[in-house]
Amino acid sequence: MKMAVTETVHEIILLLSKGLSNRKLYHSDHPRVVGYAREIVSLLHAYFVATEKEKLFIGIVDDFFIYDGKRIFGSDVSGKQLMDLAKSLDCGGFLMEKGLVLEEVKAFFDISSLQRVLHQDFEETQEVFKRHGIRHIKGGHHFRDKDEEIAGKSGKKWEGQKTIEEQQSVVQLYSMLFDVVNRAHSKAALSYQLDIDEARSVCEFMLRFSGRSFAEVLQYVHYPEYDGYTVGHSVRVASLAVYAGMRMRWKKKDILAMGTAGLLHDIGKAAIPDHILLKQGRLTAEEYRIIQKHPRKGVELLMEHSGVSSLQLTATWGHHIRFDRSGYPPQPSWAVRHPTTALLQICDVFEALTAVRPYKKAIMPVEAYAIMVADEGAFHPGLLASFIGMVGFYPPGTYVRLSDNRVGMVVRPGKMLDRPCVKIVATKEGESLDPQEQYEVNLGRNHPNSMNIQELLFDRTPDGKLMKKGS
Repeated sequence: MKMAVTETVHEIILLLSKGLSNRKLYHSDHPRVVGYAREIVSLLHAYFVATEKEKLFIGIVDDFFIYDGKRIFGSDVSGKQLMDLAKSLDCGGFLMEKGLVLEEVKAFFDISSLQRVLHQDFEETQEVFKRHGIRHIKGGHHFRDKDEEIAGKSGKKWEGQKTIEEQQSVVQLYSMLFDVVNRAHSKAALSYQLDIDEARSVCEFMLRFSGRSFAEVLQYVHYPEYDGYTVGHSVRVASLAVYAGMRMRWKKKDILAMGTAGLLHDIGKAAIPDHILLKQGRLTAEEYRIIQKHPRKGVELLMEHSGVSSLQLTATWGHHIRFDRSGYPPQPSWAVRHPTTALLQICDVFEALTAVRPYKKAIMPVEAYAIMVADEGAFHPGLLASFIGMVGFYPPGTYVRLSDNRVGMVVRPGKMLDRPCVKIVATKEGESLDPQEQYEVNLGRNHPNSMNIQELLFDRTPDGKLMKKGS
């Protein structure tokens, strides 16, 4: 019985690959394409009856197909088309559910012929499936925990869910980002040479997560205390800049340089006395003049390192220079501003407006956008419009309360700025959901009168729980 089931799964892999291959040659209603889709639906029905299961997950680990915790020998060759599609869609396999119909399989084949949807990140892939009417096929997460058996002897068997290593990596990333900025500021305060290579290295690590799990990264970069607000600000600015650069498909070298610059752009503040930096009241003219020295001081600190790039220097120098060339430090009339500096400036101001400071409360993102748009000459208009569209009124990683009282974390913006996709983490009654019970709601698919966001929550911890007062 076990052997027969495994052979059925192998046959499904083979048919999926044949269907994908033929769809590249023929239209979706061609008899060959339809025939493969019909066979797959029939075999899946037989599989669900034989196993009494409602789901079939076919995983991919190290270029091998995995079913039920074991490698399916031979399928890695015959199933190459399916494996290639999984790589293009950043999936660790495919989950097929009971109820899958012929039209959904045909639509799945169509995906391979639509070049514009290939090479998506994981979250975008799930949205692509939904957009094409594929409700009973989902992409699975990659298997990342090398210390655990795929067969799941010490826990739940891997069937495309996030593994321990992937969950811990986000926490590890936040810790690395915070630590590298904190060490840089400490060294700068003691006049020690900075380790720019360390900052660049952690940015490369961030690059792996910002596209696929940006919401999960950002939920960790809200700083809980005033003493570390300069460090937390730099971490979040860098995260926003890397995310935006990736969404705009900038070159990797420019994104890495911009992320490194984001982490270190305020390094000059290490030379500013705390009584000025953390002052809760309005700065005097003399105090403001001292604050204005930090971009120049930051460049001086960076130039002591042989590995610093020109982009990092210009970003550190120019993150307070406006689009109309006003601001500080003074900029020569002949100077040409790099787009990455302009984008970093947008991220810098947006973060500052929406964050808690010793001297102010956070404001809503939509209020921040209104302030930024109204400030004529401050920002590159095209980049600002793109940034607003990519981040939305409710940035990924923030928690919101829906009109029916459910609580969720924003995972990505929608086509409408005020209607993002939200992962529900707490019920209407306020009960927290376990990770495997959480689910996504795309507000863009709901009528505004039936469901909307009631409020943005600033009182949630990274696990979605309500913070205690005073925390």
